[in-house]
Amino acid sequence: MIKTSKLMPPKLTAALLCTAILAACGQESSTLQAQKETTYVPVHRANISGLSEEYAKLRKQQVVEVDYRLSVNLDGTGESYFGTVHADIQFKKALQQPLTIDFAGGKVESVKVDGKETPFEYNGHFITVPILHLPNRQHAITVNYQHPYSNNGSGLHRFEDPKDGKVYMYTDFEPYDANRLFPHFDQPNLKARYTLDVTAPKDWVVISAERESRVEEQGELKHWFFPQSQKFSSYIFSLHAGPYHIWEDDAAGIPLRLMARQSLAEYVKTEDWFTFTKQSFEFFQPYFEIDYPFKKYDQILVPDFNAGAMENVGSVTFNDAYVSRGEKTQAQRMGLANVIAHELAHQWFGNLVTMNWWDDLWLNESFATYMANLALAENSEFTNAWENFYLGTKQWAYHSDQRPTTHAIQLPVKNTDEAFANFDGITYGKGGSVLKQLPYYLGKEEFRKGVSNYLKELSHQNSTLDDFMGHLGKASGVNLDIWQQQWLYQAGLNTIEASFQCENNQISHLTLTQTAPQEYPTLREQRTQLGLYRMDGENMKRFATLPVLYSGAKTNVEDAKGLPCPQILYPNEGDWAFVKVNLDSVTLKNMAQHINAIQQPFARLMMWQSLFDSTYDTKLPLDEYISFIISNGAVEQDINAIRLNARYLSFVYSYLNQIPVGKERRNELQQAIEDFVWTQLQKAASSSDQQKVWFDTFTNVAHSNAALDNAKQLLMGELSVKGLKLDPDMRWELISLQNRYLFADYEKAIARELKQDNSDRSKLNAIAAEAVRPSPAVKQKWLDNLILNRDKFKLSELRTATSSLFTSEQIELFNTNSERIFSALDQINNEDSSELISIYAYMLPLMCSKEGAQKLSDTLKEKQQLKPTLVKALKNHRYTSERCIKMGQALVKR
Repeated sequence: MIKTSKLMPPKLTAALLCTAILAACGQESSTLQAQKETTYVPVHRANISGLSEEYAKLRKQQVVEVDYRLSVNLDGTGESYFGTVHADIQFKKALQQPLTIDFAGGKVESVKVDGKETPFEYNGHFITVPILHLPNRQHAITVNYQHPYSNNGSGLHRFEDPKDGKVYMYTDFEPYDANRLFPHFDQPNLKARYTLDVTAPKDWVVISAERESRVEEQGELKHWFFPQSQKFSSYIFSLHAGPYHIWEDDAAGIPLRLMARQSLAEYVKTEDWFTFTKQSFEFFQPYFEIDYPFKKYDQILVPDFNAGAMENVGSVTFNDAYVSRGEKTQAQRMGLANVIAHELAHQWFGNLVTMNWWDDLWLNESFATYMANLALAENSEFTNAWENFYLGTKQWAYHSDQRPTTHAIQLPVKNTDEAFANFDGITYGKGGSVLKQLPYYLGKEEFRKGVSNYLKELSHQNSTLDDFMGHLGKASGVNLDIWQQQWLYQAGLNTIEASFQCENNQISHLTLTQTAPQEYPTLREQRTQLGLYRMDGENMKRFATLPVLYSGAKTNVEDAKGLPCPQILYPNEGDWAFVKVNLDSVTLKNMAQHINAIQQPFARLMMWQSLFDSTYDTKLPLDEYISFIISNGAVEQDINAIRLNARYLSFVYSYLNQIPVGKERRNELQQAIEDFVWTQLQKAASSSDQQKVWFDTFTNVAHSNAALDNAKQLLMGELSVKGLKLDPDMRWELISLQNRYLFADYEKAIARELKQDNSDRSKLNAIAAEAVRPSPAVKQKWLDNLILNRDKFKLSELRTATSSLFTSEQIELFNTNSERIFSALDQINNEDSSELISIYAYMLPLMCSKEGAQKLSDTLKEKQQLKPTLVKALKNHRYTSERCIKMGQALVKR
């Protein structure tokens, strides 16, 4: 699965004995685990939603084998669908306690065991069948049921396109929503085969893991029949249906289909989709030494999706936000190629071999994150893929790892409610980064061989982290016990700094110093690369790179002796290591003077990032940072560096809205940012990626009457910027900006745009534009909708409203409503929908004051029963508030 790109929001073992045994004798830890599972211990299942790890282990002891035959009736018009599931089950031995079958939020019509009506209990979360009716080791259980369609993107989601009235359906199950489609054992280590038939309107196509074997016409309906699938976990089973537009292609014998709803079909750039998909196949099959393990590969673009994409076997779903109604930038195209490669990597790592339980979910996502970037770097047009990884995913990881809610990569997951609680920058970014360092540590071919052996040996089975690490260790001959303990079971971000002395213009001594935060004192070992630079004419040239394996508090780099004395020394050149960098005083001085003379774009990118890190850590005052960007950033031509600087200008602009500095000084700094961004927008090459970056930044920082008037004239066609073409989504950015400041005819602007574009995207954009207005009545309306009337809205609509409800300059409006917002936390906490909980939690704005930070602390203290998602959000908001306060104090002192 790919999460959407925000800084947002998963087993800790007692020892590493299993890994040691693996390295010594090659036995798999999963075998040891299977032996332990033979001991039966009764487990009571509470009448609550979700599934506990403890009960899942018990049920794994009960069930040896299960296969499902599923019939579903989709009429396309009602509020519910009907289904029958027939489960052929083989038990290990006679049951010693009742059997439960997961099924959330539906209605059970009947249960039969071996064809006979059987009494059962159903509590809205699972079905219980008494052991009296299951006396043998093999039984067939049949359940007739119905279930409402979903409107929150999970389970079987129903969407009616406002553009043309056509209805589309799709499923999204990870981690524990497959049981919202049909009753079954919804846990990853009970893999099954699935035989499916579906009745649906005659103009629809039905998609699942297999291609249909036949379709029978039945008047206004068609009956679709699918052959039995291979064995896999239910969270990657799928059912999609609707009048999708279909494009077809082929990847060296593998049938490819791409699908989108009819109203978006004209915007789909099929050449990109199929090219990126074929390139990924070309890379992964020889890398893994395993042919694609399934029969076909469909990619379905769907609306209202809660994530970026989901790796269902043979029928991957993508958020149709990946379809742009204008021209994509190269970064957007790379993002699409990355998510396509990520989901395809899962077909081997995750689908063919699947984690035993959700504590290893991080490995599933981290591996796909690493492999997607590797595939792009080695087999695509995107030669700067690793720079993009550094700019996006890795910064997300660094940001997450410095917060008080940081955590070890590997954590226990007691139940399915916790599976996504720690699904964040640590899961994707840090996990992907530490996997990225392993080929440097073990050797590239050794790492690849270990991965291949792991996938071959455990195909169609479940596995654990120890299985994976054991295969890497065996292939490389390296004992990874210490590495695994340091990197996977310990939280926190280390910092390195290089110090050096020179004699006769040559290095006489060079030391790397490693530090760790007090709360997470682990010092780690990893391989990094030093980059050494000197001025040569007008250019700052890298004259040497030096690989270094460092560990402990200090590492003396003997190989550096005798090298020319550098003017800039960067201790993580090329981004080999996962570590924060402190620049030495010589480097900092020369970087400030010569950043635009540095020839390597990746090096400049990392130094621009280090500059912002210094500001965020309050070592460099905010006004000096802004001045430096304005003085030097205009010369920068590398698109990734421009994206980074533009991102942080928006960031510091929002902080300035609340930092307690004098009004005149605030206005001066914010106006300087606005003027700089507008100038860069006008100067950028016609129709370039830089132009689009600066346009997006302009809509974030424009606030003066002159800038708002320019925005209005751009929207109305009365002003133009050479080469800038406004697509529908860019127009909505300008409309939202007008509404944010109640400028000109902001209400009419929404109505005008909706009249010419009534798509679902426009309706969501209209909600955002309204919610952002600094009006007490508007805030009251959308808080009512979220707290009291949420059943009347789709989750996508509520998410859109909350993300726009309180911008950084609207803190007083938030304060007016804060008591109501915090009081409603108890009510939101009781929701079954983790997605709804998340959007409520992250509605809170920047609160850059001691009073705001204290309110967050008081809420955490008073509300001890809040779910992990809410606790995490509140702690992170408090951290952000405290960081903003410190940045403000550093500025005010000047």
